[in-house]
Amino acid sequence: MTSPDDQDPNTDLLAQLQAQASIGAPLSQDDLLAQLNAPPEPDPLENVAYTGDLEGDAAAELDALAQGFRERTAREDERFRLATDSEYWVALCFKTRADKETFLRAARLLTLGDKYLDGHAAAHILGIPMPTDDPDETRKE
Repeated sequence: MTSPDDQDPNTDLLAQLQAQASIGAPLSQDDLLAQLNAPPEPDPLENVAYTGDLEGDAAAELDALAQGFRERTAREDERFRLATDSEYWVALCFKTRADKETFLRAARLLTLGDKYLDGHAAAHILGIPMPTDDPDETRKE
């Protein structure tokens, strides 16, 4: 039997990715890579200066933990806002499937899919700079 300490540290992330894949969440390779390379949650006790005074150190730890919870709450609030924002997509409608595929092929977008496309990947293919692109990030077509 293994203890939680023996568990693979990527188990939670792998479970999250499997859940997203199982419900059909459209994830690009860039999205998956970003999730896999995301920095871990910061350790709220990292900057606690221990003095040897048990009562003082315990109070400092509690303050640091409370601050950590507040910061995590703020990150989660922002994540929730972004996840539930419905004004980030656009739809195009054509008369026929053939028309749609002709458009996607001519725009060189068919490689991204034929229904749900990553907007940033499409912008990259079309040569359109996006305000949220990381200028240091290099993408491959």
